[in-house]
Amino acid sequence: MAYVALYRAYRPQKFSEVVGQQHIIKTLQNAIKMNKVAHAYLFCGPRGTGKTTLAKIMAKAMNCENGPTIEPCCECEMCKGITQGMISDVVEIDAASNNGADDIRALRETAKFLPSQGKYKVYIIDEVHMLSVQAFNALLKTLEEPPAHVIFILCTTEPHKLLSTILSRCQRFDFQTISIEDMLKRLRIVADEENIKITDEALYQIAQSAEGGMRDALSLFDQCISYSVNPEITLDDVLAVSGNISYLKLIDLIGYAYNGDSIKCIELANSMVDEGKEVPRILNDLILFLRDTLMYKNKAVIVDKLMYQNENFKNVAGLITKSAIYKWVDILNDSLNQMKFSTQKRAYLELAILKMSDVQIIEEANITERIESLEHSVEELYKRPNQVQVEVKTEKKEPIFKSSEEINNLRVEPIHKEEKTAQVEEKIDYPDEINIHDIENILYSATKQDKEKLQKIWNDIAIKYADIVDFQILVRGKICAASSTSFLVEFADMGFCNRIMKYENYVKIMEVLSEYSDTLNDYICITHDTWSKIALDYKNKYSKDNLKPKLENIRINVKRRVVPTTIVKNEEDTLIDAAKELLGDNIEIMEDK
Repeated sequence: MAYVALYRAYRPQKFSEVVGQQHIIKTLQNAIKMNKVAHAYLFCGPRGTGKTTLAKIMAKAMNCENGPTIEPCCECEMCKGITQGMISDVVEIDAASNNGADDIRALRETAKFLPSQGKYKVYIIDEVHMLSVQAFNALLKTLEEPPAHVIFILCTTEPHKLLSTILSRCQRFDFQTISIEDMLKRLRIVADEENIKITDEALYQIAQSAEGGMRDALSLFDQCISYSVNPEITLDDVLAVSGNISYLKLIDLIGYAYNGDSIKCIELANSMVDEGKEVPRILNDLILFLRDTLMYKNKAVIVDKLMYQNENFKNVAGLITKSAIYKWVDILNDSLNQMKFSTQKRAYLELAILKMSDVQIIEEANITERIESLEHSVEELYKRPNQVQVEVKTEKKEPIFKSSEEINNLRVEPIHKEEKTAQVEEKIDYPDEINIHDIENILYSATKQDKEKLQKIWNDIAIKYADIVDFQILVRGKICAASSTSFLVEFADMGFCNRIMKYENYVKIMEVLSEYSDTLNDYICITHDTWSKIALDYKNKYSKDNLKPKLENIRINVKRRVVPTTIVKNEEDTLIDAAKELLGDNIEIMEDK
């Protein structure tokens, strides 16, 4: 006997064997029990969810020798005949190939005659949305007022394509995608019946890859059985057959991107492509991974239990901010849409990965989240009675829109060019801030070897202190210059500079650096914009005759290490300091009277 595919061999024959769709099963059984079976039903929903299967079970329940019954016996001649497709009273029509008006007219003529073997004539029209408009019109009258012995069951995956006149004549049942838990139970039964050994991870991956379709799950399981040469089907076997990507590789890729390690990101992405993974599938899986990460951070519905139990995933999910996730999803979605019109799909994948691993983009996303968190904290503080109020001063701007009357009333004044007068720039020293002389001391003694040596220390700190925020901020800074005793590091945000230069953080960082180097004893933080000006000035003035150029005295705006006083700050003071750190001098503290 020829081999029978698993989805055919294990097709449910009774209501009790159907996986999911309990709301539909209960309604149909109650209708049979109460003798209120409708003349026309519409079964609609995703593929592989049991529409045609339930239609055949309904036909058996109505024509069973013990029926109509809420559960066909599957033992009588009628039930066996319907299962084998040998009963002429149960007609299954494929509307994809029989979609003309003449086909429906022939059906309408045969519907007039009484059933020859059973109690009811049941017409199951599969893919009914494929019928032409003329065929639908030919079916209308018979569908509305069929003979008492006729039941129509229409099945479709696209109910929106049906005419409203057809929809109004049927009882509609919407089939739902089958849950992973229900599919796992069914797959385990099939594996036991077939005496197939398969790991729980592999079985879970099959259920997840099926995307809610039981038939797809059984077909993929059947394919994995043929593919695997091992005594037991493993996760790697399922991933090879389905084309999906292991969540372990996705965790590594996202972790490398957040650390700004673009080289490892590209290497890992290219290895996936070399293994035969499709580029759109890689981007889709990354988007779904970020969705699951966001779900995990919000403690929402668990999507992937196996992944959620992975310790490395927990570490990565705890480190990545929500703002970074939103930014990455936009990058991936944009690349996915653009590659539809290009043949260079791999290039779009690499560009998306490089954007994700851009440190500046990650820092900008993190800054946004910090500001939102601070604004929320300040707002909560503002709501408290008899507490200090924090008011951010903003300049009032005139509305852009002006009425025609206002425009007509505007007076155009002549523009007089004022002669520019040369003024001597007054140099002001800020003793509580880093100055240009501190920067010069580092640059004069900096070497390329010291910078490369410090960069290796940077990577070790990123791994060893992955769960400490201050160290993660530090390693995301770019090393500008380094000597054997000190180094200069730049950040995109002034708030990061002042945070890393705080005395408490400075002490912790120097303690860690002392484990790697006996000579390092100082560092200075600086913003990206300020460093760009200093670097340009240094480059223009540096020469063989001027190895230690005198730099322009510009303001650095970064505070020196301030030794904390013994005063203990309360919660309000801490929030105010944080607000000042982010918003600078543009803030005013008001007391409630």
